[in-house]
Amino acid sequence: MKKFMFYLMAVETLAASLVMGIVLTVGTTSLPTMVLALRGVMIVGAMVLIVKKYVSWVRRSEMTAYYLLDAALAVFNLIYLSIFNPTDVSSFELIITGTLIAPFLNVVLVLLLHYSSSRYALAGKEELPDEDAIPSQVRTQAVKQI
Repeated sequence: MKKFMFYLMAVETLAASLVMGIVLTVGTTSLPTMVLALRGVMIVGAMVLIVKKYVSWVRRSEMTAYYLLDAALAVFNLIYLSIFNPTDVSSFELIITGTLIAPFLNVVLVLLLHYSSSRYALAGKEELPDEDAIPSQVRTQAVKQI
């Protein structure tokens, strides 16, 4: 689960940084600078986690903090853009601001991350021991029962 969340964070960061670059290059956006700055901080934080993953490792608490901050940022953007600074946000810019589903999805992912490591058993192919490793008495009793 942690690996899935890491790759999801990397893809989300890549998409947000591409959209942010396009929006800043074109320069015709109705988004306030506060929204752009906060998303920029989240992109930098995600980049730090990505680099840290390849240098050492990323802890579960760091992934949790990232996803919870991302959910809080989406809620803040929704409230700020609808109440304090009403603007029309294009569907392209929703990657920067976030949607209503983002906080719920992030909280569910965080809960799955914390409960997945100890609750699920690994399902795989179980190897049987060699015939030479089985005592001969057990083998003969099994043959007699058949």
